[in-house]
Amino acid sequence: MLLVGMSYPILVKWLQEGGLYMSKEEKEHLDHPQPATRTKRRKDYKMDRTLNYLIGIVSVLIVISLIVIFTGNEDEKIAEESAEETPVDKKPVEEEENEEGIEEDSEETDLQPSTQEEEPTEADSGAPTVSSSNQPTVDEVWTNDAWEPYPTAQTGEHTSTFTEGHVDYEEKLNAIYSVIPLEQQESILWSIKNNGNAKSAIAVISSNDKVQKFRVAIEWIDGQGWMPQQVEVLNTLEGTY
Repeated sequence: MLLVGMSYPILVKWLQEGGLYMSKEEKEHLDHPQPATRTKRRKDYKMDRTLNYLIGIVSVLIVISLIVIFTGNEDEKIAEESAEETPVDKKPVEEEENEEGIEEDSEETDLQPSTQEEEPTEADSGAPTVSSSNQPTVDEVWTNDAWEPYPTAQTGEHTSTFTEGHVDYEEKLNAIYSVIPLEQQESILWSIKNNGNAKSAIAVISSNDKVQKFRVAIEWIDGQGWMPQQVEVLNTLEGTY
């Protein structure tokens, strides 16, 4: 009764949805299936060949990896066996450094000459000999056997003079300043006079700021000039000239 009451188009649609009805074209398609095209066969062939190539490459890589793994393990075993069989004589680092230091010290000792043989004496180096004094105004006394007369330009019989500008006076000053660490232009000449006889003289000199103070004794050497005898380092100027 339900089927009779339906119209023909609705019935056909219901049968198609339920899979009970097929159109003429559908029946013909089922009765005569379409053969595979040449293009599809060619694509399938290319796909199969590509897959075969990839399978071959993967197989080769697997074989190479296995060879590398086994070869590496064998090399490691051989290296370990060689290390165990060959004893290594190891010295502590500190002992090697100590041995090198001893060798270098001995080489330097051989190359360096004796200090006692080559160290110059005070006389050879030109440094004065320093001694103490019992005078309260004198800190120390300098003497030096290496001091020589200041060359003179005077000839004939020598006459000592203290006249400023005279050649003898200027030579006295040159001899005095040759043994003290002061320049004539940067110092004060407090006194210069006879030191007991005509062939000796003594002068008191200080720096401009009076920090450095000296009393210098000189002596005339015939035919050579005025020669320094000693330098007294003063601690005051009072009562020294």
